[in-house]
Amino acid sequence: MRRRHHGRRWCAGLVTAGLVAAVPLPAAAHAATGTARDAAHAPRAAAAAANLALGRPVTAGGAHGGYPAANVTDGSQASYWEGPAGSFPQWVQIDLGATADVDEVVLKLPAQWEARTETLAVQGSTDGREFTTLAAGADRRFDPASGNTVTVDVAGEARHIRVHITRNTGWNAAQLSEVEIRGETGDQGPGEPPPPGTNLALRKPIEASSHTQDYIAPHANDGSTSTYWEASGQTSTLTAKLGSDADLTGVVVKLNPDPVWSRRTQTIEVLGRKAGAQGFTSLKARADYVFGPAENRNTVTIPVTGRYADVRLAFSGNTGAPGGQVAEFEVVGTAAPAPDLTVTDLTWSPASPSEADPVTVEATVRNAGTAASPATTVDVSLEGTVAGSAEVGELAAGASAKIPVRTGKRPAGSYTVSAAVDPSGTVTELDDTNNSRNAAARLVVGRAPAPTWRSRASPPGRRPRPSAPRSPSPSRCATAARPRPPPVLSPASRSPGRPWTAPPTASPRTAPPPSPSTAPGPRPAAAPR
Repeated sequence: MRRRHHGRRWCAGLVTAGLVAAVPLPAAAHAATGTARDAAHAPRAAAAAANLALGRPVTAGGAHGGYPAANVTDGSQASYWEGPAGSFPQWVQIDLGATADVDEVVLKLPAQWEARTETLAVQGSTDGREFTTLAAGADRRFDPASGNTVTVDVAGEARHIRVHITRNTGWNAAQLSEVEIRGETGDQGPGEPPPPGTNLALRKPIEASSHTQDYIAPHANDGSTSTYWEASGQTSTLTAKLGSDADLTGVVVKLNPDPVWSRRTQTIEVLGRKAGAQGFTSLKARADYVFGPAENRNTVTIPVTGRYADVRLAFSGNTGAPGGQVAEFEVVGTAAPAPDLTVTDLTWSPASPSEADPVTVEATVRNAGTAASPATTVDVSLEGTVAGSAEVGELAAGASAKIPVRTGKRPAGSYTVSAAVDPSGTVTELDDTNNSRNAAARLVVGRAPAPTWRSRASPPGRRPRPSAPRSPSPSRCATAARPRPPPVLSPASRSPGRPWTAPPTASPRTAPPPSPSTAPGPRPAAAPR
């Protein structure tokens, strides 16, 4: 790539310092030299304040779950992109929209994360197809002591900037929270300088009082001036919801800079509402603002101050259309201290359960924000259905807690496991979009083991106890041997023509006379044979 020299920066610095003179004074030569050196670097520092990547389109080689590539240009260090688990190398790429003279690339991870090292390189391209190395692959150390921020010096012209990651010692995937690109575009164009801070409204929830055709409100903060919102009438509102209070420095309203968007004037009032409040407060009184492609590239900056969670634009006129129009609605400032709850890990026990085993999922909940978080809950879902919940206590900023969640017994099969902290949204956070996580592995439940049958035989080592022989019951034997008495016929039951006679009266039972062979006494002698 061709390296553009910073001649215009030197010139600007010299003019600013008042050092352009036909003949410098000899006595002040040394001071002038030092001042010139400082002035030469001053414009560079001013240019470095502009993040060319903020809100720009992003692509990546892959992403895991709810951690998309767009998070690296959303202006929030709390959100992040994560590549597919266990897959290296991975890359994330930003389209600046035009070729820029790039000086440095600033990489960030969430400020409260543990220290880690990622091996990465920075590449650039003017067409998005052929890439040249701007910074060779090297180990880059992210440390919370330095805000988990790494600055990579680069030198080159590029429209597309790619960060190529081959290793991460802190996680089995590539991770980046923000990719900030510092430099100078080829055509800065006229217009007011942007207010200090980051665009807190990018891709946040946004509402409009009305819209016409398919020009809906989400077009006004999607990071692209090629789409836009348009109201159905001259009186309308457009409200960006930041999610938590922020210290505001300004509002930027943009239309498409293409010359086909002719010059127009819109009447706008800016209002704000604090978190938990009901009504809005006027931050900037109603005024007329001119949008012109040649005058200000169709961009208007409105300075405002205060700490608010919702910012509203109230339109009451537009000379170029029947209703208010906004291609990009940027709310610039710094997020006020607030918690940011995330789920960083999911495990379960037993690791390989059967149908007979109750399963407990352990969710690691972390507060990655800048303020303590109040107590809340965490839900664990299997195959997308909530299977259990547990309480999460208060967490200081940067603190983590392992929360066991009982999910009970499950039929044999394979299940996806996910968890969401603060599912009801009761905690006001820096970022409400990063509260859930999907486990990289699936929960596999096996069939229950077959039951073990025990015989009724005596246990080993014990001799069976002998049982006494049974004798027949005397009463049962007597009953069986007792003869039945003959039936007694009543006069009514006798046959016709047959005289009836009473049965003989039973006499007491007497023993039969003994036979000679069984009579008592001496047995006769046997006769001789």
